[in-house]
Amino acid sequence: MLTFEKLVEEFRKLGVEEGDTLLVHSSYKSFGPVDGGPQTVIRALEAALGTDRDGTLIMPTFNFGFNKGEPWDVRTTPSKMGVLTELVRTDPRAKRVFHPFYSFAVLGKHAEMLGSLRYKSAYERNSVFGKLRDLDGKIMIIGLSYTNSMTFFHHIEQMEGVDYRFLKQFTGEVTDENGDTYTDTFEMLVRDIDKGVVTEVDPMGALMEKAGIVKIRKIGEADVKLMKANEVYEFTAREMKRDPFLLYYVKKDE
Repeated sequence: MLTFEKLVEEFRKLGVEEGDTLLVHSSYKSFGPVDGGPQTVIRALEAALGTDRDGTLIMPTFNFGFNKGEPWDVRTTPSKMGVLTELVRTDPRAKRVFHPFYSFAVLGKHAEMLGSLRYKSAYERNSVFGKLRDLDGKIMIIGLSYTNSMTFFHHIEQMEGVDYRFLKQFTGEVTDENGDTYTDTFEMLVRDIDKGVVTEVDPMGALMEKAGIVKIRKIGEADVKLMKANEVYEFTAREMKRDPFLLYYVKKDE
């Protein structure tokens, strides 16, 4: 069974350092048994990062109800990204980034700065993905495939420009921290479904592993991956020009 101490030790061995800014995509159950449950994992990540000093923990609290016409409330709309993300979202210390489908909950040094960001396009330069580069941040994936976790690739696609995705706007009701509700429009780089585009980024992940950009460690029963956002950006921007099908494939008509 994984303990708090063991988790901290393993995160450090993987390469998490005190003072890091870390974005974590996670499947809690992939760890197997954890002494004290999901809260132990959050505590261990905070301890490894030193969120009480210079570290920052960023959790995706994505929810795509807004895209289907549901109202979004920064204070109450739950995360659909797993139990660990919801624990951070409901932590009274956390700041939540205001974006109705790509929100994040943040603890630590940069929580205030990231939590005060206001932007419309999900993956734009001023988004959390862009700030992760500015802060020389890292990305951790706990027990998930790249295709089921690496939203950062879409930031690269938007920044570099691709012909198989396009910007689509969604308008709906949002409620801010003060309880004020209003109608607003947000934007997302979506795949071109008419062209049969299907997101599949595992090939790029495999290439990054081969290049040594990704560190992998078995923690409990989970494969945990760690990488630097800037290295991922540089490598992917280059490789996607050489072969864009490292990030998607086209579904043939039956």
